Amino acid sequence: MGFGRLLSSIGIGAATVDTRLDRDELVPGEEVRGVVEVKGGSSEQEVNAIRLEVQTYYKRESGDSTVTETGTIERFPVSGHRTIGANSQEEIPFAFRLPYDTPLTLGRSSVWIRTALDVRMAFDPSDSDVVTVRPNPTMRFVLDSMQRLGFHMREVENEELPHRLRRRLPFGQEIEFVPGSGEFRGRFDEVELLMFPSEDSVDLILQADRRARGLGSFLSEAMGTDESYARLTVPESATPSEIREALAQTIRQHA
Repeated sequence: MGFGRLLSSIGIGAATVDTRLDRDELVPGEEVRGVVEVKGGSSEQEVNAIRLEVQTYYKRESGDSTVTETGTIERFPVSGHRTIGANSQEEIPFAFRLPYDTPLTLGRSSVWIRTALDVRMAFDPSDSDVVTVRPNPTMRFVLDSMQRLGFHMREVENEELPHRLRRRLPFGQEIEFVPGSGEFRGRFDEVELLMFPSEDSVDLILQADRRARGLGSFLSEAMGTDESYARLTVPESATPSEIREALAQTIRQHA
C-alpha cells in the first residue's frame, strides 16, 4: 500500500458523502427519494457499502438516571462494494419507504437520515439530513379529536417502552395530553397516547392517569396502581367524528 492509500485508509484525504432528498417533509409509509453524492478524495478508495439509516433520539431508564440513546429505526442499503476513484464524483439514486413507526416531528422529537460509507480501517464518512415527519390523515384526525375533547398536548418524547407495549422497536413516541376543558376536566391528571400506524389503520394505546378521589383512589395512586391501558384500532376509512366518538368512549371507560 502506497503512502497516499495508507492516508486514505485512516480517513485523511478520503471520500465524502452528501445526500440530497427530493423532499424533506415526509409522512410515515411514504416513499423517500433522492441521490447520494460521493466525492473521491486524494486517493482511490475501496468502500464496502453505502447505507442510509433513519434515526432518532429516545430516552431510557438506566439505574436511577435517564439516558438519551440514538435509535436506528431502519437501515437501507444504497450500494455494495465499489471503488471510489481519486477526485471522482458520482451520484447514486435511491428510493425507500419511510417506516410506519417513524416518530412524528412533535415536541422534542426529531428524525434524521444518516448516510454512511463503510470503509475498512477508517473513520466512516457520514452525512445527516434532518427531516420533518408529518402525521398521515388518520393520525391527524386522532390528534385533532383529542383537542376537540378538551385535551391539550403538553409533552412529546420518544421513550423506551415496557415489553408488553412494544412493537418492532424498543421505543415509541409518547404524546402526553392534559384535560383543560370539557367533560374530562378534573377526572384525569393526564392521558398518554401511543400511535402505531400501518398501511390501512392506526393502532392506539392510551394510558389514563386518574385523579385521586376519596381514600380508595388516594391509596391506589400512592401505590402506583392508578394507571390503566386502553387499546383501539382506527381504520383508515374512519371519519373524524367517528374517531372522536371512539376516543371519547374509550376514555370514559377509564374515568
